[in-house]
Amino acid sequence: MRINLSITIFAMTLLATLSVSYLGRRHEARRRGGPLSGQGLNRWLVGLSAGATANSGFVVTAAVGLGYSHGARWLLLPLAWLAGDVLFWIVFPQRINRVGTDAQATTLTDVVVRGLPAAPKRVLQVLIGSITLICLGGYVSAQWVSGQKFLMGAFGFGSIVSLFVFAAVIVVYSSLGGFRGSVYADSLQAVIRVVGTLIAAIALWVVASRNEAAFWTNLQAAGPEFLRLVPANGLLAAIASSAGFAAAALGFGLGQPQMVTRYLAGASPRETQQAWWIYMLFVQSTWIAMTAFGIALRGVMPGLADPEMGLSVFHREMTGPIVTGIIAADIFATIAATSNSILVAMAQTVAMDLQHSRVVRDSGHRDLWLPIAILGAGTMILSLSLHSSVKDLALSSVGILGAGLAPAMIIRVLQWRHTPVSLLCTVLGGFATATLWKTCGYNDVINEAAPGIMVGLAVNALIARPW
Repeated sequence: MRINLSITIFAMTLLATLSVSYLGRRHEARRRGGPLSGQGLNRWLVGLSAGATANSGFVVTAAVGLGYSHGARWLLLPLAWLAGDVLFWIVFPQRINRVGTDAQATTLTDVVVRGLPAAPKRVLQVLIGSITLICLGGYVSAQWVSGQKFLMGAFGFGSIVSLFVFAAVIVVYSSLGGFRGSVYADSLQAVIRVVGTLIAAIALWVVASRNEAAFWTNLQAAGPEFLRLVPANGLLAAIASSAGFAAAALGFGLGQPQMVTRYLAGASPRETQQAWWIYMLFVQSTWIAMTAFGIALRGVMPGLADPEMGLSVFHREMTGPIVTGIIAADIFATIAATSNSILVAMAQTVAMDLQHSRVVRDSGHRDLWLPIAILGAGTMILSLSLHSSVKDLALSSVGILGAGLAPAMIIRVLQWRHTPVSLLCTVLGGFATATLWKTCGYNDVINEAAPGIMVGLAVNALIARPW
């Protein structure tokens, strides 16, 4: 009875998601297609959909696991990310919207290649499209792993069944809604995420307060460094790590197609810029809350076999079916928002950048169901062979893609001096540097996005310099 009620509440959320996706498709069908600027999103749709897309399965799995396993020092990650987000929002979203409108852009690639001669333009389209598919393939695979852990923890399903069910549901509603359906679903899921975060925090506090002595004993047993924001003798390492994650946040805003499309679709530069407080308040409050949840969960349920399943396992074992169902809906919404957005962005990349399909561009981004289905199935199969944690998969994909694409976006959006060759070398240099940096293991010190972005910008300055 308990499981049945939880599944019923979860199913209601799923039905609501499918409904708003279909609503988005109907609204998009009334438009004549063309660039994303024609979508005319207001600040709430821009801010909430971008925030839900950014949140990802990382927040409800990896953030909880990091807080549970390593303690308060992982609260520095969202704070470092905030520094990068502040810089990004001060400088870029309104400019991305303005440049995108001028370029009649439908993808991030359109912004980078605007005005280039035909031959280098096509080379850059293929290069950026290929890098995007490689990195976003890893990122969406991380979401499939998150969804798998969610269903296993919440309802006790088997691993293969959990993976297949979650991925199949996301592929279906992503195919149904297209771009605007993705925006609508993300915005609904952002609201669910806020409600779920509040309920999770209250439920954990209630359980912990029933036996405060045991709670504090378990936290003390985690070690003297567990509750320290900056570990003893670790100040320099914390500064270096924070600088790297701030760079990753900047690269995330500029180099992730599923994020950039939200800014391209804003109704105006001003409306896009004014989404900043909605986005940052949502991302920071939910991310910090889930890391803190993981820290506190160590005091309530020490010895979890997989801390990344902590949120769903806690509610399955400690709360009633109604709360469990709401939290299941919350976790699903968080992971689904990012999975859906990435799949749509990958499908746009295939259809518009690699295949260069005029039919899809003119259809208003609705006819993406076939590439979405193929990409969804392919990445689901890929995730079966992955053994990394959600944290490693997500951060690696974000850092490397940001290093490859963010420098080129900075150059084009800020109208810095460039040539077709310098842009090509910028993308290759940033991507290669970040990949090598991670391969050598230096990402344990500073995220690979920082050196990748710096090298990418330096390469452009050197090649485009008038001699």
